[in-house]
Amino acid sequence: MNKCRCIRIGLDFHGVITAKPQFFKEFATEAMARGHEIHILTGGPYDKVKAELQHWQIPWTRLYAIFDYYKKQGEVTFFENGEFKVDEVLWDTAKAKYCVDNKIDFHIDDSSKYAKWFITPFCYFDVSQNSCFAANKIAIDFSRPPAEVICAIEAFTLSAKSES
Repeated sequence: MNKCRCIRIGLDFHGVITAKPQFFKEFATEAMARGHEIHILTGGPYDKVKAELQHWQIPWTRLYAIFDYYKKQGEVTFFENGEFKVDEVLWDTAKAKYCVDNKIDFHIDDSSKYAKWFITPFCYFDVSQNSCFAANKIAIDFSRPPAEVICAIEAFTLSAKSES
């Protein structure tokens, strides 16, 4: 049984979950069984991502889609050819803002360009190396079983909290 406090984990959808859906099914299931929260953060759209998560049977606590959020805010410009545009800074900072607003403890993403906006510990997921690299150079080995990866995240967040 997990003796850690609840950890809120942010997972990017495209490039992280989609790179290893079976792994993240087991990861999310185990994390939630330990009492942790899984927040899926994606560009969207919400309905398509939700359908894929359900297809893969990946559980989650919350699903946040940038496109849908800014569409509701009136911040999306639509073009006749079907394309859309959201202000680049709004888009690039959306996940970081979500993580702060929702007290996410650890976020995993495959786009390192977003890292500069994060206060929340940000782990760059490199699928080719099957690892995740945090700003302090700690690597999490995603070739290990999901339960061991969760233990590494628990240890990281526990040590990060004790240092602050």
